[in-house]
Amino acid sequence: MVVGLGAMKSGTSWLSGYLRSIPNFLHSPVKEMNVFNMFCDNPNRHRDERFRLLRMDQILLRPRPFDQPEAVDRLRALAQIAHINDPEAYLAYFAERLNGHTHFGEISPSYSHLSLDTLKLMSGLTRDVRFLFLMRDPARRAASHIRHVRSRTRPDVPIDVFLAEIEPGRDIWLRSDYGGTLDRLEQAGLADKTRVMTYETLFKDETMQGLCDWLGLPFRKPRPDRVVNQGRSDELTQAQHDQLRERLDPIYADLARRDLPAGAERWRWT
Repeated sequence: MVVGLGAMKSGTSWLSGYLRSIPNFLHSPVKEMNVFNMFCDNPNRHRDERFRLLRMDQILLRPRPFDQPEAVDRLRALAQIAHINDPEAYLAYFAERLNGHTHFGEISPSYSHLSLDTLKLMSGLTRDVRFLFLMRDPARRAASHIRHVRSRTRPDVPIDVFLAEIEPGRDIWLRSDYGGTLDRLEQAGLADKTRVMTYETLFKDETMQGLCDWLGLPFRKPRPDRVVNQGRSDELTQAQHDQLRERLDPIYADLARRDLPAGAERWRWT
């Protein structure tokens, strides 16, 4: 069982597509199931249903949607997710789809905020559970996050308003603050069951070869040119990037004391 924990806007959609391309791997028809964050208190516990219903609408409004088996399975999966209320139902969701696969899983960036107890719970669901955690230069990740939110839900809000909202405890800050996730994984005794990678090296052959070797999957050459879920709103100016970096300085200070994976040396440390 392979579970991606995030972080948001750090290449998780690209990685999801890569794993889906490997025949041995059964990836959830829905990339972000977001079910384990409903089992305990965390910043994303009380999520509404708008995103799930939007995805269902997108399938149903296609021409002849029921002529496409993959679309039907995805629609069924979206409906099933609303009824997953415990780990047994989560495993059953995959069990009905297993057909000779050796690995199964999903990637939900909201899982990066899961509690210690929930991570421990997940780690015992099957004989071998592995976790994946992607990180990206915090300021660049936050900039992509702002563009994502503006294009999806707050198109009329100026970028400067988003910048003013960035502070500890707020969503954009939390998603860039990787230290808490790393600490909880270590405290849960899951460091050896976790593969931590960076966006900056994600798309390389050697990175995916190392990941496949670690998971026991056959290597498939990645497609670094495949752009997934790219932000579509206005780019930040250089001055806005500088302000964003300044506001996130405490996060960089925390990360500077940690043993980070390859690629972090390219981050905007100053």
